[in-house]
Amino acid sequence: MVFSSVVIDSCVIFPMPLCDTLLRAAEAELYCVYFSQEILDGATRNLVNKNRMIELKAARFQEMIKTTFPEAMVEVPEERFFLFRT
Repeated sequence: MVFSSVVIDSCVIFPMPLCDTLLRAAEAELYCVYFSQEILDGATRNLVNKNRMIELKAARFQEMIKTTFPEAMVEVPEERFFLFRT
């Protein structure tokens, strides 16, 4: 039974060991994971920019996350999105 809902940010997706651990825990239904397209784009952009992945692998990685957790994608209302950008 799932008790918590968690929005994971790009800073959590970027370090692969942490990402793997948290997504495996979500897959085991220890919590409900949520993310936005903006979060996934930021994480994969940084993975490419830091030479951790090539663009093709980053795109497949993003698709894998979205396929594995299709219910996790959330939309961030435009007015809320700009409140949290720095």
